[in-house]
Amino acid sequence: MKTFILFGAAALAVVCFQTGCQRAAAAPASAHGAGAAKAGDPPPAVVYKAGRGLQLSPAALQHVGLSTAEVATRDLPGAPGVAAIPASALLRTVRGDFVFVANGGWLLRTPVTVGAAGPGWLEVKDGLYEGDTVVAHGTRALWLAEIQAVNGGVSCSAGH
Repeated sequence: MKTFILFGAAALAVVCFQTGCQRAAAAPASAHGAGAAKAGDPPPAVVYKAGRGLQLSPAALQHVGLSTAEVATRDLPGAPGVAAIPASALLRTVRGDFVFVANGGWLLRTPVTVGAAGPGWLEVKDGLYEGDTVVAHGTRALWLAEIQAVNGGVSCSAGH
């Protein structure tokens, strides 16, 4: 069994190539846990834990090309001296506005309220503190990886 990471225009997908995706005969019905991987299998490219977010393997981090920025005070048009993030850090969805906050190797999708906009920067009215580290580039790839982990279940490398 081999796990490959496919990268496209800001998309991260973890795909398992094997003949079918069948649960191993000796594995219990709840083989979706972390202990289900076989010895010698590569580590997963993405790990998701509720409340902590995503953790990417070093290879996934390198290929996604994430960059980070700190929430900092900026003067924006009509809003001098406000906490701001790069506009590229914002993830707009039908469920609201989010950023991924980096914390100890984990990347947690965090809801934010944005305000004034300037060239390349957005005011953050709520959801972040000055000095927080956010993902500035690669946000959409992280979101797709999170959707796969939460809604699509685990990949075949989890032993099912």
